[in-house]
Amino acid sequence: MFLRIGNNAEDEIQFSYFSRKTPEITDVFPSKTHPVPLLHTPFLDLQRRVQRYMMRNMALPAPAPHILLHRIFDGSPTPISDSWQSPTVSLPFGATAVVPSWNLSAPDEATVHVALQVQLKPVAPAAGDHGAAEWSGWLEIAHWNAAPADPEAPERARRTSLSLAGSTAPVTLDTDTLTSGPDHRITAVRMRIRVSDSTETPPATPVMLHFAAVMGSADATEPAESTPLRPPARTALQVPARSQMRHRDRYPAVGGGGAAWCSPTTTLMLQTYWNGVPPRAEHSIPAAALRTFDPAFGGTGNWSFNTALAGRRTDDARPLEAFVTRLHSLDEAQRLTDAGVPLGASVSFTAEQLPEAGYETAGHLLVITGFTADGNVAVNDPAAPDDAGVARVYPRQRFDDAWRRSGRTVYIVHPVELPLPAPDLDEPAW
Repeated sequence: MFLRIGNNAEDEIQFSYFSRKTPEITDVFPSKTHPVPLLHTPFLDLQRRVQRYMMRNMALPAPAPHILLHRIFDGSPTPISDSWQSPTVSLPFGATAVVPSWNLSAPDEATVHVALQVQLKPVAPAAGDHGAAEWSGWLEIAHWNAAPADPEAPERARRTSLSLAGSTAPVTLDTDTLTSGPDHRITAVRMRIRVSDSTETPPATPVMLHFAAVMGSADATEPAESTPLRPPARTALQVPARSQMRHRDRYPAVGGGGAAWCSPTTTLMLQTYWNGVPPRAEHSIPAAALRTFDPAFGGTGNWSFNTALAGRRTDDARPLEAFVTRLHSLDEAQRLTDAGVPLGASVSFTAEQLPEAGYETAGHLLVITGFTADGNVAVNDPAAPDDAGVARVYPRQRFDDAWRRSGRTVYIVHPVELPLPAPDLDEPAW
């Protein structure tokens, strides 16, 4: 959705909803060729002021959070006839947030139910309480399938995130992120994937599990040591440039149209980098938006749904492994891009915090393609008005501050046969 305010053509300001978590207020590359009706109300003015205040005054997370990614399944493809349950994995530092990822091959008519079970330990046990960790029940967090939503009635999609209504566990679910309450930490987790038995038409082929992972994170209690700049091992990766703005008027019922499709556009750029220009229209940006739309969230920015789409196995493309994680630093990001692996990155910033962008956002996805010799960050930013303006460079510290507001969340997408560089052994993030 775009909102344009201003008294004349010289002071027009556009606002759009790019946000994954919250609607944003954005000065986005003013365009004289796509006029939009004036929409200027006291409510929207108040909303914009509140969001600006929050972005300007919110404390940045600790420089190097605790992060641990568990690959809970990456073996031989396994059919799921009824359900699959992961082993228990430990988060010894006590996570405050958990994000799951899964890669399946599944026909469009198949829907799976994804659930997490978490072990919760009190931070400060009450008198007489020994602070023993306790397991929650199974918390169903999502129904997922790869079927495209109806662009005229996307709210009917069977793919959706869920609420935890009825659960007494001290956790909350924000679309794709399970967060512990302030008095508890998550010390272990299990995942379950169950094939829905309510599908009207039984799947023609079985659902196959290829990969599953859980990322747990928590803010560090002490600042990290600074890492000296390293010269990049290569120039910026030649990730195909794609602008979401080319589709700004397409399917407005799908989360506001192309102006809000930063996440599926980022996902598609990563897929196209590895597998080339897709041979069929169903792999276009609008198609990716239809296959990631989450009615409960009201948009296409569900992190788990985007990596599930990128990692979905199909017959017409080489298999990709895709998952959500968080990184400790830009140095880790550079280790991946030096190895030839671009990253989808979640950022938020005001116009003053990253003036080089030309807009501001409460939540946006873009691709990190590499680093310059002086350490600045090369990106493909889908918020550009056209493909020619997508590739750009952002100053290192300003970009890192914008990225840290998401906990340095990234999409990692790579061919199954291409090993990633060795991660940190203490707390591997991939």
